[in-house]
Amino acid sequence: MVIKTYLKRPYRRINDNWKLTLIISLFIALFMLLFQPFGLSTYKSEYKSVVLLGYGGVTFIILIVNLFVIKGLFEKWFNNWTIGRQILWLSWVIFTIGTGNYLYSSIIFPMFAGMKGFLTFQLLTLIIGVFPVVIITLVSYNIKLKHNLKTATEVNDLLVTKPITPNTEEAVVLVADNGKDKLELELSDLIYIEAAGNYIEAYYYNDKNNDKKISKMLLRGTIKRIEKETQQHPSLIKCHRAFIVNLDHVESMKGNSQELRLQLKNVDIEIPVSRNNSQKMKDSLS
Repeated sequence: MVIKTYLKRPYRRINDNWKLTLIISLFIALFMLLFQPFGLSTYKSEYKSVVLLGYGGVTFIILIVNLFVIKGLFEKWFNNWTIGRQILWLSWVIFTIGTGNYLYSSIIFPMFAGMKGFLTFQLLTLIIGVFPVVIITLVSYNIKLKHNLKTATEVNDLLVTKPITPNTEEAVVLVADNGKDKLELELSDLIYIEAAGNYIEAYYYNDKNNDKKISKMLLRGTIKRIEKETQQHPSLIKCHRAFIVNLDHVESMKGNSQELRLQLKNVDIEIPVSRNNSQKMKDSLS
């Protein structure tokens, strides 16, 4: 059960597919050229360098098929990425690279044909492929972690020094697409807005009974339109493609290698912050 739970944990995928493809392909090509495994050092040909570099070319083609064609055909499977899916996906990629290089070798070098050659290439690809995958994963992890921790620290410092908003009754009006349904409230009562398909969900304090109960109202509309209509309120910031948050209700920001999230005051929810919007938030706070 522990392993099953661990494998279901969210995992941030590396989205820079072109960079990943080039790095791995170049690594395979240089490895084959420099180390010449499988007795290829005894292979004599004026085109030997080209043949050995061809392994990188085969790897490049296999990765293009996997990272662009396969992902395009099975896009839904790549949503909600987890550690388990990451391991399964990497296993598939390594297997296909090994298969491609085996077929390439069996055409040029007939002695590699057969099950023994196939298994040998799968093992070698696994061993070679581990290095760039581990390096890329660790480098990406540390870069994202360092960046997100720095951003979270900067935002938290700005939140501490943020001037207290005067207690004015600044009004906010959120209107649905039909122009009839709407939510009118004071800016200080609006907590955040979340996209919900073709609708938005506005969360706010309903203090009719002076109990500061959190209420929710569903309105047909898009975050993009609401963002434009609330631009006159500097404290309302689009922090994510699906969220607009009231900075006056933000208590702190925390970050790890995967994401940035906002903790709201007296609200048991964390709001995600996209990398593109984190700078906008810092500018607003400063």
